[in-house]
Amino acid sequence: MSSMGSDSEINGLALRKTDKYGFLGGSQYSGSLESSIPVDVARQRELKWLEMFSNWDKWLSRRFQKVKLRCRKGIPSSLRAKAWQYLSNSKELLEQNPGKFEELERAPGDPKWLDVIEKDLHRQFPFHEMFAARGGHGQQDLYRILKAYTIYRPDEGYCQAQAPVAAVLLMHMPAEQAFWCLVQICDKYLPGYYSAGLEAIQLDGEIFFALLRRASPLAHRHLRRQRIDPVLYMTEWFMCIFARTLPWASVLRVWDMFFCEGVKIIFRVALVLLRHTLGTVEKLRSCQGMYETMEQLRNLPQQCMQEDFLVHEVTNLPVTETLIERENAAQLKKWRETRGELQYRPSRRLHGSRAIHEERRRQQPPLGPSSSLLSLPSLKSRGSRAAGGAPSPPPPVRRASAGPVPGAVVTAEGLHPSLPSPTGNSTPLGTSKEARRQEKERQKQEKEREKERQRQEKERQKWEKEQEKEQQKQEKERQKQEKKGRKLSLRRKADGPPAPHDGGDRSESASEARQDAYF
Repeated sequence: MSSMGSDSEINGLALRKTDKYGFLGGSQYSGSLESSIPVDVARQRELKWLEMFSNWDKWLSRRFQKVKLRCRKGIPSSLRAKAWQYLSNSKELLEQNPGKFEELERAPGDPKWLDVIEKDLHRQFPFHEMFAARGGHGQQDLYRILKAYTIYRPDEGYCQAQAPVAAVLLMHMPAEQAFWCLVQICDKYLPGYYSAGLEAIQLDGEIFFALLRRASPLAHRHLRRQRIDPVLYMTEWFMCIFARTLPWASVLRVWDMFFCEGVKIIFRVALVLLRHTLGTVEKLRSCQGMYETMEQLRNLPQQCMQEDFLVHEVTNLPVTETLIERENAAQLKKWRETRGELQYRPSRRLHGSRAIHEERRRQQPPLGPSSSLLSLPSLKSRGSRAAGGAPSPPPPVRRASAGPVPGAVVTAEGLHPSLPSPTGNSTPLGTSKEARRQEKERQKQEKEREKERQRQEKERQKWEKEQEKEQQKQEKERQKQEKKGRKLSLRRKADGPPAPHDGGDRSESASEARQDAYF
């Protein structure tokens, strides 16, 4: 694959080899150009996604589990941009604000933010063909998006972690679409992450550390002993959504799941990485100090970052929205007791596309047939005449096809149903079949959500029991090693001082016993 027509031409090279994602080199360069998915399977997935797009609201409200499964399998690359916009509801936001992005682009920005943005442009994916050249179209579009956001959200301004997030979006869609997608990430998925003080990311750091105690007690104990605060290693992971950490194939799979399921995917990925980096005694032996531990976290094992392995581990880790919200309430209470109230109060975090869809439906409730009927101008005018009030201006003349004009007029739903309807329909006003069907559908969805919550709660309790058993097992093993070490020490005292020729071996075995007892 070549980069003809890209920004790499500006650097004086008319042809440079890129991988299938557009990288010219660097740590996220992928040497393999072959896709692991057969062509016929990829085509079938594309057709399924196109069918979902044509009935998107129905799929989100009635068959969300299927949408989630398809996101976990990976969104087809040809439809990824469209899918991200549908999942985040940024497509509707764009349609509701025509010309808004151009208006923000023309507005003068705050010089303090514009200077920082300009300095950060060349740091975003310098090995990608879209951002390889200074002043190229990629950097220009990135500047437009970040500047527009500082004007759209002047209370937040600009945060450096927004730049790589916006750059990933630009790799897949035009600047205006990427802007509204960024707005949804900042407002709905990760509210408060990019505000001054970074209080939201600090709070999520405490939530993450509490979840780590459940997922990997060894890693949690080690980080606590080394006094390594979560914000030292998880800030870039969470704020950049792993865009600077994982191989690019894994980044795209994580983003697919993130847009569908929300922030719990970020928590799960971070827990998987830590569990496979610091989760065993053997791995901790090379991390005796704070410096060694931080170095290990900067150079994560390649095996745990591979696409298939990572997705499998993430989807099987039982960390739910309920568990995250419960820990959020607990950590927020501790925060208030120790630090006082949060200086910045972001909007409520929404866990994925279904939560965003349900919020949108609550904010825009559909009009029932009765309410829409009573809002007709003809009904209002007839109602005023029947009540004896002054006649209102007549509506436009519309000739009826047949039948006399009824004498009695219905002015409210509460009147006797035997009165003739002004529309000529003999059906009494009130709850229609469609409304009853919607109510049944709503009750059915509530039952399904309740079942899902109960199932998740059972899974959580089962997982907690397994973790408790594992901790008891590790504690017994530790006590056994300590007992063995004490016996060995007593035996040495009884045997007297060691002989000179085998002292080295005894010392080495004693240190091993102490090391095992430590872990």
